[in-house]
Amino acid sequence: METPQHLFLHCNFSWDLWSLLLDWWHVRWVCPPSLEDLALWWFDSRFKNLEKHLREATFYATLWSLWLVRNDYVFKNATTCMREVGELVKTRVAMWMKSKFEITLYTVEEFKGFLDGIRKLRI
Repeated sequence: METPQHLFLHCNFSWDLWSLLLDWWHVRWVCPPSLEDLALWWFDSRFKNLEKHLREATFYATLWSLWLVRNDYVFKNATTCMREVGELVKTRVAMWMKSKFEITLYTVEEFKGFLDGIRKLRI
């Protein structure tokens, strides 16, 4: 039986996607036992301002993307590459953040490739 824990966290595809995105943040991790534990860790209060919003957007874009991939697989028999989904998550985060904070300094592609610099912007 498919559970939210499995779909969003414990299946190999999901775990690989989280690992890829955490690598984007230069973070190594151990897979938590539950989504609740992941959220508690993810929304750690040590992040402030833009970095906090970036991290939150990454979390929600990842969950949303996993849900869409799962539905495409179940209802359309479509398969996708985890790296493609990872790039899609990064694109969603870049677009959301560029729109929310009116970041015109960087293109979406630059945003995705220069996360460290974006995180340090004073917005």
